[in-house]
Amino acid sequence: MSRIDEELALLRQLYSIEYQPIGQWVKVYGYPVRASGWNRAVTDVAFQVLPSYPAQPYGFYVPVGIRCNDAVPQSYQEPSPNQPPFGGEWGMFSWAPDDGQWRPGATVRNGSNLVDWIRGFAQRFEGGV
Repeated sequence: MSRIDEELALLRQLYSIEYQPIGQWVKVYGYPVRASGWNRAVTDVAFQVLPSYPAQPYGFYVPVGIRCNDAVPQSYQEPSPNQPPFGGEWGMFSWAPDDGQWRPGATVRNGSNLVDWIRGFAQRFEGGV
């Protein structure tokens, strides 16, 4: 089993996801936005697993229209010039975990993985605008 297959199996245990193998895109349905000020309590999110994976991923996408305290968030572009293959229009958060937080191991369960990546989106939402 490839690393991406192992990662997807782990993701499916925790989230409702869709995977598009062409381009290695992942969509997570109903991601909770628990931080205050956002105009959504839940949102779908998408991201691309780059060919350099398990190097640190970068950026994530949400359907257009997300706002925090009625403002367009910083480091967010809508619509994004690069669109996930899941239909609708998407905006992109230019985001990655703080330096040093991404530490993948030799195996999926030994070090940072895509579950950590998805959980990290909460960090961006907590940052507000």
